[in-house]
Amino acid sequence: MQDTLRALLALQELDEDIFRVREELKRLPREREQRREGVAAIEARKAALEGAIFERRTRIREIEDESTRKRQRMRKAEGEANSSRGDMALMAAFQHEIKTLKRDIGGLEEEGLELVEQVEGFEGELATVSAQLEQAQKDFAELSDNVDAEMRVAEAKLNELETERARRLSDDVKDEVLGLYDRLLGAREGLALAELDGRICQACFMEVPTNCYVKVARGIDIVQCPSCDRILYQRALKES
Repeated sequence: MQDTLRALLALQELDEDIFRVREELKRLPREREQRREGVAAIEARKAALEGAIFERRTRIREIEDESTRKRQRMRKAEGEANSSRGDMALMAAFQHEIKTLKRDIGGLEEEGLELVEQVEGFEGELATVSAQLEQAQKDFAELSDNVDAEMRVAEAKLNELETERARRLSDDVKDEVLGLYDRLLGAREGLALAELDGRICQACFMEVPTNCYVKVARGIDIVQCPSCDRILYQRALKES
């Protein structure tokens, strides 16, 4: 069993590195996607500002057209009022219409001024956001290139480690023990073995029962930590 544990320790040395490299290969795309989402958020804000500006400018043009029509009608009503001075009822109707048109034009002008102010504010923000987007796109392109380069290095390193791992697989490790080891690798983030220092597991730092300690010291069985399930060994085995 000592030979089995030594073989597993030899694998563990590689598997810790393999786990780290695989985590790096997961982290790098996540980091790029997070940055991409940041760029997309700026793009969305820029599009929203452009849409808001377009909508307000469209409304401003509508206000200008409507104001022009009302002014034309008001001038016509003023002329008709002057022509109907002999008819007091008709003249009063025209005066009421003129008053209503003036009120409407005033309301449109206020709305137009408010919209112009909004457009100016949005245009200022748009200039800022556009500059931010340009820089964010530049930074993302640089990051993306770096991620591609780092992933190529990591993939090459992983291939190298996995080749060495295949070479280190030993006939001293039975299939059922190797299966247990591999399951623990996945469940325990790349660390299937743990040193037992006295009666303390150095992975989870829990104290094991005396019978576990005795079994590990004898080195005749595969012994797992009752707390974290890792396969236990003593330092002397690693140093031998």
